[in-house]
Amino acid sequence: MKISITGASGHIGNNLCRELIQRGHQVKVLVHNADESLAGLDIEKVKGNILNKEALYRFIGGTDYVFHTAAIISIGVNSKEKIFQTNIEGTRNVIEACLKHKTKRLVHFSSIHALKNGHPDTLLDESGSLAGKEAYFYSQSKAGAERVLLDACNHGLDAVILNPSSVIGPFDFVPSLAGQMIIKIATGKLPFLIRGGYQWVDVRDVVSAAINAIELGRSGERYLLASQWMSLQEIAAVICKEVHKNAPALVPDFLAWAGLPFIQLTAKLSGKTPLYSKESLNIVNHSPRLVNYQKAVSELRFQPRPVKETFVDSLNWFTQNGYLNSRKL
Repeated sequence: MKISITGASGHIGNNLCRELIQRGHQVKVLVHNADESLAGLDIEKVKGNILNKEALYRFIGGTDYVFHTAAIISIGVNSKEKIFQTNIEGTRNVIEACLKHKTKRLVHFSSIHALKNGHPDTLLDESGSLAGKEAYFYSQSKAGAERVLLDACNHGLDAVILNPSSVIGPFDFVPSLAGQMIIKIATGKLPFLIRGGYQWVDVRDVVSAAINAIELGRSGERYLLASQWMSLQEIAAVICKEVHKNAPALVPDFLAWAGLPFIQLTAKLSGKTPLYSKESLNIVNHSPRLVNYQKAVSELRFQPRPVKETFVDSLNWFTQNGYLNSRKL
């Protein structure tokens, strides 16, 4: 079958390309520019982006299935307008193109952050309400995209929604925020840690469930994809054991908050992404610890592996590809 992928150069996207090619499918991707994450892959490339309707219509034409992974993942960095334009209006454009070309199914990648976040120890499942205006812009944008998609499902679109937690794993070329954390811990460039953590999931397990969603998913349904909550301290212990280094010191939260203005100023002067932001500090302390992903297990044959194993695999990939000796971060 012929499959189109938006956001193919991203972490999930390029892993998806690799697995689909491995399974013998024809893959077409929408790209801005040449990207090392797609180098050497047997894929058809179409130049454009999801905000260019004309290019998008050409891209999706003749496609059996579409995977929509393109999005701005932002925690307190990009403007509301930019995030909403890409994540909501871009998704609307993808939907319109799928309807125009009568695509068999759209598999849309959302996030667990699209759901309203209550107490960290409250179980999160597919029945949760979508995030509202009280949430950060990224969460609002992913929730808004889901609302647009669910409305389209009521008007003839066949689509499945996937909501992964924080994704980690190999082939993280950019690298992602989680990947940057791994590299900084391994190279001693993360000066300290605070309490808290995230729900993590392996990109390879996400990709496998996504491909299964082509035939096994139910249209209009949401599937949470997660594995295990793991604290930053536990992650650092795993990584530092592998590289034979001492783990970063744990500091009280108030010191991290006190250092926030300095962190932001340093990032602005250097042109680099801040080490952390107000949003990331809140998320690491208040993100859901308990995620019920059994629906994906039973319906999409989702089989998440232990995240400790994934962190080691990620570290090994970064090491083998020279990221620990790079000055990219």
